[in-house]
Amino acid sequence: MTKSALFVSQTAEKGGAELFMLDLLAHGPRDWSGCFFEDGPAAKDLVAADRQPIVLSSGTNLSAVRREASALQMLGAAGTVWSLARELARTGKDYRAICANSQKALFVSALATRMIGRPLVWVLHDIITDPAFSRNTRRAAVLFANLFATRVVANSKATAQAFADAGGRSERVRIVYCGFDPAAHPQGTSAAGQALRRRFGLGDGPVVGLFGRLTPWKGQHVLFKALATLPAVQAVIVGSAMFGQDAYEAEVRQLATSEGLDDRVRFTGFQRDIADIMAGVDIVLHTSTHAEPFGRVVVEGMLAGRPVIATKGGGVNEIITEDCDGLLVPPSDPAALAAAIARLLTDRDFAARIAGAGRVTAVERFNISKTCADMAAVLDELS
Repeated sequence: MTKSALFVSQTAEKGGAELFMLDLLAHGPRDWSGCFFEDGPAAKDLVAADRQPIVLSSGTNLSAVRREASALQMLGAAGTVWSLARELARTGKDYRAICANSQKALFVSALATRMIGRPLVWVLHDIITDPAFSRNTRRAAVLFANLFATRVVANSKATAQAFADAGGRSERVRIVYCGFDPAAHPQGTSAAGQALRRRFGLGDGPVVGLFGRLTPWKGQHVLFKALATLPAVQAVIVGSAMFGQDAYEAEVRQLATSEGLDDRVRFTGFQRDIADIMAGVDIVLHTSTHAEPFGRVVVEGMLAGRPVIATKGGGVNEIITEDCDGLLVPPSDPAALAAAIARLLTDRDFAARIAGAGRVTAVERFNISKTCADMAAVLDELS
């Protein structure tokens, strides 16, 4: 029996794109499956969810090709791409559609779908005009999408617009926002706050939380500059360095020391119980230094019933309505961030009001059931 869709990711590390895919597969139809180019935590999570992943054997060399890669580096990976495509084609023939969940997966899946005559969907999680992408990788991605993809699923209007601005065929684009299970996000309480303080050795003062991998564009350094002007505020930094960002982790740890924050900042590293930690902080922060394609942490903070302060731009502007269900600040502006934190800590009624409204927004607009239904509608268009 032919199955509905095979979702393909080049990595089984748990970044935003992989979490989107895991949520879809955990809550979507049983005939949606996940495929990875190499083993890792995301594949193991599928096993735990009773969804057997497919791990290809030819993909280990592709992980060295970064999104800022030169044309020569991309050419050097051609042999690996071809081997992966042939292996994916053998697996993909059992499915009605292949859904590439990343740029590298797009290149491999495009070749595989041509071999077996299946439609290709590219799930686009990035603002492709971002300078982090080299001109070569951007051009190659748009070319492959235009030539091979029947549909491009964008995780926000901002992501869709950037694809069109880069030359992508906008008539093929559909918006499918990331979705979450509200039941998996406990509400913030004073008891949760006390447990958090005990767990990480914090004092009685207010605690802000910053969640995400340690990398320059996530803006941990912006928060530390802001905290230097907020002597009563403590912070938990939840996440670790990924994809070769160890130097930045060392840099921000040194910054915390130089700003005199060692007694008020806790680096927790990677944590599995993110939702429980969010429920214990007083404010959830998002401090990205440039436009975010979507902003998972923003929605997760809203689901926790915590007031959220986020950086303006990109998909975040499609999540938060300013002064209604969250606060927005300019990117890379420690003074504005500090002022927003101080406002919420001073006006507790306002903070509670936007926290409650944020929870309603997140449950109604970013529910995993809606995400699965929207993705199923895209797949139905391929019939």
